[in-house]
Amino acid sequence: MRPIDLTQIERVLILKVSSMGDIVHASPVAAALKRSFPHLRIGWIAEDRHAGVLEGSPRVDRLHIIPHKALRTRPFGRSAWQIVAQLSRELRAERYQVAIDLQGLLKSAIWGVLGGIPVRYGAHRMRELTPLLLRRMPIPERSDRHVVQQYLDAARWLGASGEFPDLYTSPDDAHLLEPPVEFPLFVPDTARQQAAYKLAQLGADGKPLISINPSAGREWKRWSLDKFAELSDRMETEWGVPVVFIGGPGDKPLEDGLRTLKKRPLRSLIGRTNLKEAMAVVERSAVHICGDTGTAHIAAAFRVPVVGLYGPTRPERTGPYGQRANVLDKRLLCTACPPDRCIRKECLQWITVEEVLAKAHTLLEHARARAE
Repeated sequence: MRPIDLTQIERVLILKVSSMGDIVHASPVAAALKRSFPHLRIGWIAEDRHAGVLEGSPRVDRLHIIPHKALRTRPFGRSAWQIVAQLSRELRAERYQVAIDLQGLLKSAIWGVLGGIPVRYGAHRMRELTPLLLRRMPIPERSDRHVVQQYLDAARWLGASGEFPDLYTSPDDAHLLEPPVEFPLFVPDTARQQAAYKLAQLGADGKPLISINPSAGREWKRWSLDKFAELSDRMETEWGVPVVFIGGPGDKPLEDGLRTLKKRPLRSLIGRTNLKEAMAVVERSAVHICGDTGTAHIAAAFRVPVVGLYGPTRPERTGPYGQRANVLDKRLLCTACPPDRCIRKECLQWITVEEVLAKAHTLLEHARARAE
């Protein structure tokens, strides 16, 4: 199968509806297409709980929002059908000619059909009913490649370039282990100003700053809270740097636990920032520490050093892009097990506070040296 000639196409829709980290990983596809075909109008459809990460992106011309909660609560209710009908009309009004499904699930592929898009491509694993709805791109899936490069294979197959050496703008980028790509994320100045104000209220407006996200969505991806508490206490005591915890409103129980476990006062913005402000905090961090969660990939997109704490998942494939050397994980016999069967979490909990301290200290010293 030959790809369609994008020089003759005006409008393309990317289907990647979730999750936040996956959307960040897929975002270089929009950048690659826009760089190679500047005339293209590129749309993206995503669930509202994750779409904000692409809001204002210079490479995405139109962002279509799926009200996830409303559809999930009563998927066959009248309001759900009204939402689907409205979104379908919105997509059809854009007159997209090509859809690129980077998710391979029914919940993504269906929007290409409802949007009346005549040419619909699917990349990599196509599950559920998607083989009936999409044309499969002849792209082999390789488990030894980072998923960012796997996504970019779709852009390459469509005629775009995937690597842009000009993105290496500083010798500081030499630590990156993967080819340079553009993550087209955007943080407005208003979010940076609000983040700076909120950090100042915590006495953490100076540099360097270490940010920590103790959450990781699912419980089996989380390092233990007592270790996060000990880690932050020791970094503040031994290094004299402010450590600020970030997270969403749903992470408030983690904040309560940290406040109980920590010996030093807790600096926390958990539930006190919107997504763009949280991105601004990560952006200005000297080091970001977290598990397998969206902020790891946001930090990597901003080329902020990430100490990633990984358990059952595979960092060489889905970890922070270009920073495999900064990820701590334990290779056990059961590594890459089915997550829903992970009971003891030994691979994650065997990561010690000392190991995280050592890795973070090395990265912090590099950050200090670059700032001088």
